[in-house]
This record gives sequence, structure tokens and C-alpha cells, in this order.
Amino acid sequence: MPKTIRNKYYEYLTYEKLLEAHKKSRKGKGYRKEIILFNLKQEEYIMWLLEKLQTKTYKHGGYSVFYVTEPKLRKIEKSRYIDRILHRWLVDNFLEPAFVPQFVNTSYACLRSRGMHKACLDVQKAIRHCKIIWGEYYILKMDVAKYFDNINKEILFNIIKRKIKDKNLLWLINEILYAQKREKGLEIG
Repeated sequence: MPKTIRNKYYEYLTYEKLLEAHKKSRKGKGYRKEIILFNLKQEEYIMWLLEKLQTKTYKHGGYSVFYVTEPKLRKIEKSRYIDRILHRWLVDNFLEPAFVPQFVNTSYACLRSRGMHKACLDVQKAIRHCKIIWGEYYILKMDVAKYFDNINKEILFNIIKRKIKDKNLLWLINEILYAQKREKGLEIG
């Protein structure tokens, strides 16, 4: 992937790519009512989404809010299924190839072939390494409270604009990012 993305929106905007995003989005969730209903008319819905994206008349459907109590109370904001297909298409075709190569090796969350198990193995390896080098050492375990609630959308969008120069893609990212009319806070879900 080049350093910046230019004029790729319509190149990747195909029925096949959206169908692929749909298949990835429904993985492991095929029993849910909204996905079963979508599958009944999947060709129509994907063609509708394709047309809306081609004519740039797409509007993000917003979010429904619910709470999860395990392991602790969390607010989850869930978008409509058709919007999640679009999110998957955008991430797989543009954001992941553009940004993931820049991440440090110790980034694990939501990345292919990385995750909780690899993170645990790497922490154990680092602990053994520290034991050999220093003998005695300290480990600081911490969490940033309300991390996603404090992300400034304008700053995030400016960071994205450094990598993505395609006006159509920026329009779409802006549409998704500002679906909730608030300056701070990303939707978790």
C-alpha cells in the first residue's frame, strides 16, 4: 500500500467487495435476527448500499445503545447491520492496509494474527527477558479510563487525512465518524 491513498474509492467500490464484507461481518453471528433478515434479501440490500455509495447519498443510520455487565458495566453503541458491512469494507480495503504497518509490534487489539493469546505470550517472554537482565524488576499494569469517550474526533480525522487524500473516502469516513453529533468520544461496539 502506498504512503497515501488517492483515487481508490471507486476502484474498490464493487458488489463483490461489499458481498465479501457482508460475509466477514456475519461470521459467527448468522443466527441473529437482523442478519437472517438481511440474508433473505442480501442482493437487494447490497445493491442499494452500492448505489448509495456511488451517488454519495449514503447516511449512517446511527447507533442503538445497550449495556453489558460482564466483566464490568460497559456502554455499547451498536450500528445497523448494513452500516457494519460498510465499516468492514472500509477497514479491510483502506484503513487496515494504510495504518497497521505503522503500528508498533506490541499492538494487539483487533489485528489479524494478534490478540490476547499473542499478547500474553509476548508479556511472558518480556518478563523472562527482564528477569535475566535485571534480576529484580517492576511491572506496571494500568488502564486508561474512558479512553474511547475522550478521543477528539477532529484530531482523529486530521490524522486520517494525512494518510488518505481521496476526497470520496474522506467524505465516507466523515459520515461515519460524525454519525453521532458529538465532538468527543468514539462509539464502542
